[in-house]
Parts: sequence; structure tokens; C-alpha cells
Amino acid sequence: MTAMIRKAAMLIAVTAGLGFSAAAQADYFVRPVLQYQGSLQDGIDINGATSNSQTYYDGSTALEAHVDLSDGTIKTLLSRYGPSNNFSGATGVMGDTIRYTGASDVAVAFTYDFNVDLFVDQAFVDDPNDARYLALDVYFAVFEAGTGANWESWTIFSPYGDLALYNDRAFVTFQDEGESFSYNYAGSLGTDLFLESGKSYEVYAAFNLLATPGSMPGEITMDALHTSTIGIVAPGGSFTSESGAFLGFDKTPTPGAVPEPASWAMMIAGFGLIGNTMRRRAGLVMA
Repeated sequence: MTAMIRKAAMLIAVTAGLGFSAAAQADYFVRPVLQYQGSLQDGIDINGATSNSQTYYDGSTALEAHVDLSDGTIKTLLSRYGPSNNFSGATGVMGDTIRYTGASDVAVAFTYDFNVDLFVDQAFVDDPNDARYLALDVYFAVFEAGTGANWESWTIFSPYGDLALYNDRAFVTFQDEGESFSYNYAGSLGTDLFLESGKSYEVYAAFNLLATPGSMPGEITMDALHTSTIGIVAPGGSFTSESGAFLGFDKTPTPGAVPEPASWAMMIAGFGLIGNTMRRRAGLVMA
């Protein structure tokens, strides 16, 4: 069991925030990750695409991870057959920077709701060294922008974890459910926060399915393809986002941005109209 927990921690370190560097700052990112037999499929995209997916099938193993900023969802699937002592994981991670405009005395609700359907149909084997391991590991955090938290260092385990306005984890193992069972587990992370108008904030989420079939023959399926969703409700204000996609929020304007050529043409034409009007008015006064 200790070995399985260590392997799970290795996956979380890769995908949700134990590594860190000064050059890792990003406005937004999506990161679907699959791990199986020591290999890693990492679909990270920083300041680029706002959705991405990874899939793996080999006949006895099915792994999927889908991350989409536009609706705030992370969807994962892990299906395995035993016996096998190979560890596997299906993970999604996302983050975006949002700017709040509105009342500072009306709370904003941040939520991350998730659930997973488990179907396990295995035959009991009396093996004291059985390595079966099933777990769900979820993270959710909100930071003020500029703390140093970033796409690879933001969870409660990172050096910046204590700087968050909110940072929490839900970790659940399914070791005591028996060799065969069907079960739905639902949970939620989140809090209400009072934000300052005009300030930017960073929102992060990670969702991990982790499993090793162990010595028992049969199927293990952990299905979280239906829902794992971020929600933000601001009764006293509104948001924009750096991605221009997150939860449907428009793109945050860049301060002091240089107008596009078409905009310049419209502005020049406008100045010309203003000049003509002023000249006409001056002529009327002089007359």
C-alpha cells in the first residue's frame, strides 16, 4: 500500500504542483495527462489552446483525460483489468487568470463539483501482498495574481500553497468496498470570497483518477466523463479572463494596447470629422 501511495504522489507531483521554476508563469493553461506502465502522455498547452485531450487504449486498458476552459470541465476515465500491479492514472489540470469588476462587499462563490462512477467486478484472491489501489484526488485553488503560483506550483503542497485565498484538496480511497461493487461518489470544493474590483485572480483545478488492479482478476472502471465542473457566481459583479474562453468570460483587455490598423483608420477618420465640425462652427461665429 505504501508503494501505491508513493506512486500516486509521483503522478500528482508531475501534474498538480510539486515542481516549480521562476520562468513558469502563465496566464492560462490546459493539461490532460495519462500515466501507465511508467510512461506519461502529457498534453499541456500554455497560453495557447483552451481545450485539449489525451486518450490511451490497448485492449485491456482505457484511459482518457479531457480539459476545457470554456465550460470549466475536467473529464476523465480509467478502465483496467486484473491481475496487474501496474499503476495508472488519468488526470486533468487547468488554470486561468480572471479580472473582477464589481462590488467588494458582495461575496463571489467559487465551486468545483465532481463525481465518479465506480464499477468493480473482481474475483477475490487471498493474497496478503495484494496491491489493489483505487483513489480519487482533487484540488481547487484561488490566488490573487502575482503571488508566484503558476501552472506547475499551486496546490497545497507547493511553496506558494499557503498564499492562496483558498486552497483545498479532496482525497478518497476505495479500498474497503470489497472485490466487486458499483458506487457513485460525489463531492465539492469551494468557498465564498470578497474580491476587489479591478484586481486579477488565478483559478486552478486538478482532478486525478488513480488505480492498480492488484492480484485479483476482473474489471475496474472509474468513470468521471460526465461531470467535474468549476462554477463562479458573482451577484455583485462580472469577470473577464486572460484566455477569453474561461466559463464564457470575455477576454481581459490589455492595458495601453496599441490599436489595430483598422482601429487607427477609424480613429483618424473620426479626428477628421471632428476637425471639419470645429472649422464649420468657427466660420459661423466669425460670420
